[in-house]
Amino acid sequence: MSFERWAVGLDFSLLGPLRARCEGRELDLGRPQQRAVLAALLIPPGQLVSTDRLVEDLWGADDTRWPKDPVGQIGTHIHRLRRALGTPGLLVGTAGGYRLEVPRTAVDLFRYEAAVAEAIALRHHDPLRARESLARALGSWEGQRALDGVPGAFAERVRERLAAGRFAAVKALLGLDLALGRHAEALDPLAGLAASYPQDEEVHRLHLLALHRCGRTAEALAGYEALRERLDGELGLEPAPALVELAEQIRRGETPVLLRRLPRPCQLPPDIPDLVGRAAQVREAERALRAGGRPVLGLSGPAGCGASALAVHVAHAVQDAFPDGQLYAGRQLYAGGGGSGAVLAGFLRALGDRADSSAGLDELSARYRAALAGRRVLVLLDGMAEPGPLLPAAPGCAAVVAGAEPGALPGDAVRLAVGPLEPHDAYELLARIAGAERVRREPEAVAEVAALCGHLPVLLRTAAERLASRPRWTVADLVSWLALRGDAPGRPQ
Repeated sequence: MSFERWAVGLDFSLLGPLRARCEGRELDLGRPQQRAVLAALLIPPGQLVSTDRLVEDLWGADDTRWPKDPVGQIGTHIHRLRRALGTPGLLVGTAGGYRLEVPRTAVDLFRYEAAVAEAIALRHHDPLRARESLARALGSWEGQRALDGVPGAFAERVRERLAAGRFAAVKALLGLDLALGRHAEALDPLAGLAASYPQDEEVHRLHLLALHRCGRTAEALAGYEALRERLDGELGLEPAPALVELAEQIRRGETPVLLRRLPRPCQLPPDIPDLVGRAAQVREAERALRAGGRPVLGLSGPAGCGASALAVHVAHAVQDAFPDGQLYAGRQLYAGGGGSGAVLAGFLRALGDRADSSAGLDELSARYRAALAGRRVLVLLDGMAEPGPLLPAAPGCAAVVAGAEPGALPGDAVRLAVGPLEPHDAYELLARIAGAERVRREPEAVAEVAALCGHLPVLLRTAAERLASRPRWTVADLVSWLALRGDAPGRPQ
């Protein structure tokens, strides 16, 4: 039965105090912790949330801070929520967790995020419609804090993410005001933002532009010089190129560019042209990544299974759905460059935010969320021990993660197991690399090579490349070499 039938007339508000209405009538959602359970079930709705996750969402990961019977308390909150919502079959209990059967359209947060994504997509070719969509989205907020009054670690994380996204949306709205000639209306809000965010260069770029457009050019240039000195004194940085260019345009009396096109990173490694045997998994991965929202796809399997190569292939296959860029980080960068903080700083620079890698992880994460807000970016992570801080939270973005432990991914991630190749696929891989005619002449020896390599594509590729580089060898010679070596190529002794 569809979500819509269960949830007729229900509407949930998260952009402010948590509220639920049925046919316009506000429902009594009970105590704060009961509301925290509802919030965890609403983001995203329709997804199974484990009881263990609900416990951590309310009381954090430190079990010394948990109540005496946390699972029992969750059960009590669920029972009371069912009574408050008043719709049988809406809040479903399954083995190990709970699911709230409501569509995304019944939650103001997801309507807001869809409107922001629409506005960002329109901002260059239809700024008026983009501005209307952004204004409508920002007007759906009730107050300054999402989930206001809702306790728990989960609610705090959501508040932080949404605050960063809202800040980015406000900047985008004011930028559109300037593009539409509404510099006088934008000036006071921009002045307030510039005072509140003294190091945010995009806010100051917009503020200087508004001052200049309002005939206060000397004040704009003085503001630029003050910002330059502040950045140098506090961060040891020069202003971003966009700010320097604006100041030079103002000095020369030129018409500044109103809408700055953001960088579009293209960091994907080259695709592997001879990938074989993964067609069904590629189709499933594409469906997951093109489904909308903020999907996370996890690929994992034994060493040599080719999860990394499959992840790269999938990322190339769906890059048209992420026109604002693709980011990539591999295990070598992660391990050798300072962990998540260094990777985040690199991502931010690629997105146009000159972040200092010495900044704290919380600050970098907040700037990362703000930089991705309203953009459609694909993030490819390979071999990250802790991918969580690098996963995009903005709707319209997605992540492909290769080699991570299943428990390191979000609960709603799509997980695909990558195993050995089928025998006919192993044969095809050897034929593509070593030559179809050589392989066709010795089918039994080819089967032996595949078995010695465990039908694992990485090991098969190494063996096939060895054969291809030795034109006088037969496939049987390769089998003998493997037998003398005592193991498959690349496998530890």
